[in-house]
Amino acid sequence: MLLATTSSLAQQSDRQTSTASGQPLPPVTVSAPERRAAPVRRHRSSNSPRSATTRQAGRRESTPIAPATLGAQRAALPVPFVGGQVARGGQVGLLGNKDYMDTPYSLTSYTEKTIRDQQATSVAEVLTNSDPSVRAAIGSSNRYDALTIRGFRVENSEIALNGLYGLVPAYRINPAPIERIELLKGPAAFLNGMAPSGSIGGSVNVVTKRASEDFTRLTAGYMSNARFGTEVDVARRYGEQREWGVRFNGGIDGGNTTIDRQSVRDGIGSLGVDYRGERFRWSADIIYQDDWMKAAARGYTPVTGIAVPNAPDPRINLAQPFDYARAKSLTGLTRAEYDLSNNVTVFGAIGGNQFSFDKREAPGATLLNTAGDALSTSRFQTGKSESVSGEAGVRARFDTGTISHEVVVSGSALNHTDWLGQTNYGNYLTKIYTPTILASPGAAVSSFPEGKSAFLGLRSVGVADTLSMMSGMLQVIVGARQQRVIANDYDTVSGLETTHYDQSATSPSVALLVRPIREVSFYASYIEGLTPGPTPPSGAANTNAVFAPFKTKQYEVGTKLDLGRFGASLAAFQISLPSGVIDPITKIYSLDGEQRNRGIELNTFGEVTTGLRVLGGVTYLDARLTKTDGHLHDGNHAIGAPGWQSNLGIEWDAPFLPGLTATARTIYTSRAYVSADNIQSVPAWITFDVGARYATSLAGRPTTFRAAVTNLFDNRYWIGNPTGYVISGMPRTLWLSMSVDF
Repeated sequence: MLLATTSSLAQQSDRQTSTASGQPLPPVTVSAPERRAAPVRRHRSSNSPRSATTRQAGRRESTPIAPATLGAQRAALPVPFVGGQVARGGQVGLLGNKDYMDTPYSLTSYTEKTIRDQQATSVAEVLTNSDPSVRAAIGSSNRYDALTIRGFRVENSEIALNGLYGLVPAYRINPAPIERIELLKGPAAFLNGMAPSGSIGGSVNVVTKRASEDFTRLTAGYMSNARFGTEVDVARRYGEQREWGVRFNGGIDGGNTTIDRQSVRDGIGSLGVDYRGERFRWSADIIYQDDWMKAAARGYTPVTGIAVPNAPDPRINLAQPFDYARAKSLTGLTRAEYDLSNNVTVFGAIGGNQFSFDKREAPGATLLNTAGDALSTSRFQTGKSESVSGEAGVRARFDTGTISHEVVVSGSALNHTDWLGQTNYGNYLTKIYTPTILASPGAAVSSFPEGKSAFLGLRSVGVADTLSMMSGMLQVIVGARQQRVIANDYDTVSGLETTHYDQSATSPSVALLVRPIREVSFYASYIEGLTPGPTPPSGAANTNAVFAPFKTKQYEVGTKLDLGRFGASLAAFQISLPSGVIDPITKIYSLDGEQRNRGIELNTFGEVTTGLRVLGGVTYLDARLTKTDGHLHDGNHAIGAPGWQSNLGIEWDAPFLPGLTATARTIYTSRAYVSADNIQSVPAWITFDVGARYATSLAGRPTTFRAAVTNLFDNRYWIGNPTGYVISGMPRTLWLSMSVDF
């Protein structure tokens, strides 16, 4: 999708106050300030979901919601916070949907409105634009996304879809079918199970759209230099009680980007169906994505000891005219829940994904000196992957004396198989400032045919008990997850298994939350991440050693604020990540290495005053290599983990022209080291974005215009990566869109 769909401010105000899933909400008291009316308001059917909030200027007013079953409470998406940019909570793994004030972890859920307002082309864009703890590990000029969260890399393929891993495209997630982007910072093996690659910086879950009311929305968009797109979004509900819902999204875009010789062509189609009965809830999704990119721009790895050269003009592209990448993804997913009683619910979900690709590209050039000379190559790959993912469990609520319990037991499984074929070509010299352009990649120097290359099997069982006392003022969460990891590698020619890994580990967790008054909560939590045990390198004395999944430990304390129309969270954390080292004397490889990331995060959202909204915050990170090979780099800064990061987005509703909203955003990142010896680093950088949107009515149809310029001053900068890779930031880009609702 080129540009996300939009709607009038009035329509969005109506829709934000109902749950996207349409399920009844638990008994809550929600308050918010009065908002200035938009110029156009659509009529809503008497069958449409009603608002879960009331807005009274200058005072707090309660709106009781009818009691719901336990299953309906945990299934319902939390309503948007005032301003609509974030939700009041999100899915916390096996704990289900929870309000952010009752969640003892760092959780932010970005809404469909934020996706539309940012005119985002990927899920990763929304996170890097909005959250100060998130940066791009791979830029949007590349064929795929990767993130850095709390200083650790998280692959795009490790993003969950409706709570299940293994179901999203491996390269990039088109946000057209997405209702929420839920970010849970830090390791979360207890809550979600181990991520496919064992990432521990954070977990991302995307929630698909559901029909909450009837509408049809058409969007046309443009992005410089000559990229055009269109999208349709249709929602309908049927039945006497409007129990059946259908949501369709389709879009296509393509054209030349702001990068030299680069063009794209992306297509998306999704269909979501749901049923909402008194005790039974069911949903299903089919999502197809087809992406093509010519001349994907890659990053660079500097050789040891040199200073990183100055960042080039971000429009310069080292990719060759014959480079391209094509990827296709097909996902099917279904989920069902049944309330055995008001206090007991059984649930289950299963889904599958088929992903295929072929590409010819340089895997990333090696920087040779400060003058910008680089060594590059070319590679052709074909491959595919197949995944089947599922979960099943039971949730129950009961009391023991004055203590209320919510207990959940859940089992999950993932089978993922990869196939890969590859042809390698020779090296050639180039420059990052004046690239060498080739007519062809030349003669192949090695190759192997496409064949089965790897299998990953994840099996886990998790149990959690949320104990609530003193009417919810004191909550304790205890639990654990037993995780089994099966990982096999295969010779792609013979198909024979070359390595086999089958190990298990148990990951406990405990959390405490105190909410002395409704507006403030305090929390402390201990949680672990799990990563498959490493394979000793060839130089080790114990190359045949097998390690169980190693545990990353996080301690976090924080406080959260809810002033009705303005919210904030403040968290301090420490993450200790084991790593492999070789003893310089015995040559024994062991998990005695360690990286320790300590940080403080401040996030803000909502309305500072009527018509003025903020979204963003500041992150301070002290990431250190505490135990290294031979203790050579002990105490050094960790690779790709800047000390300071900040995002600040502002929206202002112009009082002189109803419907007009001005926007501005600044993103700052301090210096980041890209070598363990801390000799190599990339300097601090800052970008500014400006924009506006205007909601009006044309020919009686609600219409919204949007315009934005990102990297307004066209700054040149490097983004550091935890792998030591550096990528060039995106150049100044113009974004335009127009949407009409019918």
